[in-house]
Amino acid sequence: MKKDKIVAVLLSLALVLGLAACGGNGKADTSGGAEDAAETAADAGSAEAKGTEPASQAGEQGRVEELTVAMTKDENTLTPFTYVTGTPGFDVMRFLYDSLFTVDADNEAVPWMVEDDYTVNEDHTVFTMTLKEGQKWHDGEPVTAEDVKFTFDYVKTQSAGRWITIASAVKDVAVSGNEITFTLAEPNPSFIRDGLADMRIIAKHLYEGETDGAAVENMGSGPYRLAEYVTGEYYTLEAVDDYFRGTPTVKTIRMPIVTDSSVTQQMLLSGEIAAFTGTVTPEVAATFEAEKDIELIRSEGFASTLLLFNCERAPFDNAKFRKALSMAVDLDELVEQVYLGMAAKGTAGHVKEGLAEYVAGLDYVHDIDGANALLDEIGYTERDGDGMRLALDGSEMDLEFLVYSGNTLRIRMAEILAMQFEKIGVRATVTSLDADTVDAMVWPDFDVASGRNFDLSMWGWSAPTVQKSGVIITMCHSDPAVGADNLGGYVNPDFDALADGYLASADLDFRKEANEKLQKLAAEDTPFVTLLFPDNLSAVNTSAYGGWVTAAGTGAFNIFSFLPQE
Repeated sequence: MKKDKIVAVLLSLALVLGLAACGGNGKADTSGGAEDAAETAADAGSAEAKGTEPASQAGEQGRVEELTVAMTKDENTLTPFTYVTGTPGFDVMRFLYDSLFTVDADNEAVPWMVEDDYTVNEDHTVFTMTLKEGQKWHDGEPVTAEDVKFTFDYVKTQSAGRWITIASAVKDVAVSGNEITFTLAEPNPSFIRDGLADMRIIAKHLYEGETDGAAVENMGSGPYRLAEYVTGEYYTLEAVDDYFRGTPTVKTIRMPIVTDSSVTQQMLLSGEIAAFTGTVTPEVAATFEAEKDIELIRSEGFASTLLLFNCERAPFDNAKFRKALSMAVDLDELVEQVYLGMAAKGTAGHVKEGLAEYVAGLDYVHDIDGANALLDEIGYTERDGDGMRLALDGSEMDLEFLVYSGNTLRIRMAEILAMQFEKIGVRATVTSLDADTVDAMVWPDFDVASGRNFDLSMWGWSAPTVQKSGVIITMCHSDPAVGADNLGGYVNPDFDALADGYLASADLDFRKEANEKLQKLAAEDTPFVTLLFPDNLSAVNTSAYGGWVTAAGTGAFNIFSFLPQE
């Protein structure tokens, strides 16, 4: 399908859906007219209507020439310095940029750009490996060990906290031919998974001398190159035929940007797209399961959904106030009413049950009477005419609750949470804004050192972030270089001291004990509330493409779905 026709179909579909399927509350109703509109758009954009062969038709060697996969959010140019966080941006960036190790479909960290015979010394401070031969940048230049060394030096000159945290742990990178040796400042048994499988490698000849990494063009060494990007409209990915891991199985991936989840789901049902980067919402799962050419893939999810507090701003600068709000939250209601049981409840230690660092016994307690008593204790006793508590200075307390306007599940969760808070006399007004605006208020420039401007927000971290060793440290340490994911600005000197000890030790028993203490501190102080971990629900069109691979902790749109299987 031509790019301009893709955009035209999307615009017409969104317009019809907006006019025919929106109620007075501004939320889309996916029944009736929306289905008819999707069918009309599918007919208008079908291969038969245009007199061409289907875009998914395989080439001579069984290779699919073109596939359309909707991108659920505009993520800028998808370089390591314009997007460094979770779904869908980081997932798609994996198609464009490689890392020395990768997390495979079985959720294990394995060598990727390097040979299998790497070595690690006893105290986990020296990691030695050999770069594989035959790797190239998208401009044809060879990938070298010098590029790797340059990457770890360069990222420390930028503001992207995710990479700075990784690079700052490295005291020295030595290269000799294709051999690379990392020497860490402190022992880190998790450096391969948390560092080398995460850091995207960049080209020295492209970035050298450039002070602003975000201004540099998109060019990596991954299986796909970014052929075209039009802001707010679409991405086009083109396969790298001589990719060192094998020729990708789809030549061109068209990615129209469609931010409304109801629209993407209707487009999949109509056959306009083969998949989308987001997940299927639970209420329509049965609809997809009933479709002949669509497969619904359900797997355990590790991505989190959080209730964020701005810990720098009253009343959230008081840990007891935050604790009271957490006690008002009914997680069972959220799981059943919003996710129809297709999610696991969150824990006060943040780590999901079943992961290595999970600490048992840190469950949230739903206790309305206890929450009311706690708010009374800290002085929130005055009420207005509606029974809502006033601020300590006697003024009206109306907390702004930010949420993405394109995410109907989060809007629904925020509305339920606001009603739960009313039971303890706390008024919170849900404000839905476009994702970029929310991001700029919660995480400006993707750098926690840049501050924050919000009361409450609904947030989520991707599976790789949640599964990091010591993830509670990155989310709660007050030093931005260490706590790169501390979006709420939480500060606790006792937490920081214990976290520093964890990071400085290679003793696994000590780290386990310290991790338990850190999670218990976080559970008591409640810098945020981990609400739930949704299951992964991916719906894919198997008639358009049959190579979909299920990967633990992520959806079907992953690089393993597009590389030759060994």
